[in-house]
Amino acid sequence: MEDSSEKRCREVVLKTLADHGWQLVEDQGQFAAEICAEICQRGIADTTQERTAIQRAVVRHYCVILHAECAGSNTPRQQCAFTELWNYLFPIALYKTHDTELAQDLTQQSLEKTWKHLSQCKDPASFLGWASMILINEVNDWFRKNKHLISDSFDVLTEEEINRSDEPPKSELNQFSARHENGTTDWAMNAHLRQQLLDVIQKCLKDPRQRAIIIESFLNECGYKEIAEMLGITIGNVHVLRHRALHTLRKCQVFIESLGDYFK
Repeated sequence: MEDSSEKRCREVVLKTLADHGWQLVEDQGQFAAEICAEICQRGIADTTQERTAIQRAVVRHYCVILHAECAGSNTPRQQCAFTELWNYLFPIALYKTHDTELAQDLTQQSLEKTWKHLSQCKDPASFLGWASMILINEVNDWFRKNKHLISDSFDVLTEEEINRSDEPPKSELNQFSARHENGTTDWAMNAHLRQQLLDVIQKCLKDPRQRAIIIESFLNECGYKEIAEMLGITIGNVHVLRHRALHTLRKCQVFIESLGDYFK
């Protein structure tokens, strides 16, 4: 991997850690070096694919650290680990239940089960996915026991959705960004398409918070935590509002007519 590639890789690693709010890496330089060496050996030529591979590698490597710290013995790092695990799981619970108090209860229950059954996680590199499935089982069990409270908005989180939750906020528009006429994925170098997307967002999304979240996450590449602080809302609310905004955009006729070709 050339110097420029190494620098780009390191920047992606550090940004991914910051976007997730992950603080358990003791030596970020060494952490980044290990991941970049792994990516270099894979010889990925496409920069977009390389970026995605780096982000996924960060998640895998961090899962090992998170799993080990959760198994600690009442240390500050263990408390930090479970706080980070809560922050990862709660948006999933909120997205599936649309009820803050219920999502908090189910997240707490899943954390307790995660703690009790840590030894059953056979692959620490997949720890977040394993913990997510414990949460989903808690959500499904609750709805099975409270069928009279199930709304039309409830559905089951699939394994594919859980895997996507490891990806950065820009993932849903990767197809669009990867298909610029000049082949670049740099939004600043394609002002026309950027302005086109801004116009579509303004026309299709009525909620100013949804507009801000889409613009900041996809065009300005801000993370969930940064957007939450900017809008004065929780990370869970950012996750839910973003999902609803994307759902609205995909059904908006203006979006379909203006940008639909990029998703064929």
